[in-house]
Amino acid sequence: MNKKIYFHADDFGRSQTISKNIYKCIQLKNINSISIMMGFDDSYFDKIKKNHNVNLKLHLNLTESYKGSSLKDNYSFLKLFLLRFNLGFFSHKKKIKAEIEKQIIFFKKKFKVNKIKIDSHEHVHVIPWINELLLSLKKKHKIIELRDPIENYYFVSLKDFLNIEYLNNLTKFLLIYFLRKFHNKKKIELINTSFTGLFYTGFQDFKTISKGINHNIKDNKRLEVLIHPGYTNYSEINLFKRKYFLYYSSKNRIKEYKIASSKKIKKFLI
Repeated sequence: MNKKIYFHADDFGRSQTISKNIYKCIQLKNINSISIMMGFDDSYFDKIKKNHNVNLKLHLNLTESYKGSSLKDNYSFLKLFLLRFNLGFFSHKKKIKAEIEKQIIFFKKKFKVNKIKIDSHEHVHVIPWINELLLSLKKKHKIIELRDPIENYYFVSLKDFLNIEYLNNLTKFLLIYFLRKFHNKKKIELINTSFTGLFYTGFQDFKTISKGINHNIKDNKRLEVLIHPGYTNYSEINLFKRKYFLYYSSKNRIKEYKIASSKKIKKFLI
């Protein structure tokens, strides 16, 4: 297996079915990196702990509430960003810092690790004040990696510019790129992995994966290729708010599962 390339799946632990589908891809040795959501479903955690060939990260979650969360408010990316300009900012910041530490401690205890790698649900860690919070916790919690979800620009076809999903992802990329300008320069100490998968998040196929790898792989750096093979179905509809159920059960997620479980994907890992 090419140690430079990680095929990475977010959202492990969000539900039993999502974890099961990601785990199937791990068993096929097609997925070799995952980020894990704490506080939802841990039914596949013991299986993951026994698999030492999988790179594990915390999928920091501040937007989907779970039982036991210290956050009573339901935050969106926009709401978290705008909190910085709220009169009650420092009160919210204190609560969010406590929730971040809670998830970090839970992850480290559950997976018996001393050091931790982090990315986040809906990329909330790129919001400057949250990014700063994580940097302030670097030494205390031994955070050794923080995802930088920026990739070199590419497109597969001119038709992509007629695709609303591609345009949404392009907008997301530009927003993240802008917010990074306000990050502390110390961030570079935490980032040692290049990244691809943002432009085609939600509708990856073999062409987009291949082009993303070719445009972003770098010498002496690992490349994280983001893909979403974790999908749910109507048996778990009561576990999600409507918008999240539609997101996790989408046809595109099922398509990405088929890609991530295909023998064809192995050619990128040889």
